[in-house]
Amino acid sequence: MLNNKFYAVFLILWSVLLTACVSHTSPPVNIYTISPQWNSDKPALPASDNSKKTVLKLSPIRSSEAFTSSNIIYSDEQHSRNHYIYSQWSDAPVRLLQILFQVSLENSGQFKAVLPPASSARATQILECTLYDFSHHINSNGSSSGVIRAGCFLIDHKSRTVLATKELVSIIPSATKNAQGAASALNKAANSVATKLVNWLSGQN
Repeated sequence: MLNNKFYAVFLILWSVLLTACVSHTSPPVNIYTISPQWNSDKPALPASDNSKKTVLKLSPIRSSEAFTSSNIIYSDEQHSRNHYIYSQWSDAPVRLLQILFQVSLENSGQFKAVLPPASSARATQILECTLYDFSHHINSNGSSSGVIRAGCFLIDHKSRTVLATKELVSIIPSATKNAQGAASALNKAANSVATKLVNWLSGQN
């Protein structure tokens, strides 16, 4: 009789536990992106205009595995790397930054053409970049910032020689210590890095 009562109580508790598990739903995932500044009003170069002869081809941006996923990475200790659970990028940072670089360089008007990595067209120069950091840094004093650091190499396509190198760094304070604050600060940092890239390349050509 005692065993039957114990078994009945066990079944009731087990059913309550299962119901709680089934009814539990995870919050929706927030999706963030890096937004390039498109310039659809830029006039096309005339066919006879030879003032801009450089055709720049972008190589795929290299990085560690952390920046090849859609995770929004944050660091709250010197050697730690974590990611926000219910928030993510619309694509991996290496690809979002690749699009931003291409749009910014095209809008600068300093090149005859800016080719994506998959293009089979002949290029004059090649731009190679390595992404070292694209994350939200949370400091011990309570402040936080979006940090982007990348190394870039301008290469002559014909001779395969390095023409110039540049480290691009942008650190933008974040208003909040969460994914939304990270996305906002990293958007500003990404556009700052893209502007620095355009200005650097304008001095090379």
